Amino acid sequence: MKAQQAEYQEQLRRAAEQKRAEREAARPACAGCGTKFDNDRWENTQLSPGPGHRWYPTLCEPCEAKTVAAADQAERDRLEAEAAVTAEKARGWRSRFRPGQAS
Repeated sequence: MKAQQAEYQEQLRRAAEQKRAEREAARPACAGCGTKFDNDRWENTQLSPGPGHRWYPTLCEPCEAKTVAAADQAERDRLEAEAAVTAEKARGWRSRFRPGQAS
């Protein structure tokens, strides 16, 4: 009887270990650095909508923060370049004919 119970307990332990191994094998990794997601990040990627502004479900949190910072910097650079072009156009020779632009 004890031998059967011990064998049954061993089967349960092996089944639980196999289930844990399968779960770990299915755990996604960051597309940026390759780090495996922690449980919270994995659950968030499964429950949240698809990728969008400031949400990158294929990236870990540090890589996502870097990506968002890079996107913000690119947007700031674009706006600065746009403002520079607008200012350059305002300084053109025709600007003196615009109301409020006379020197």
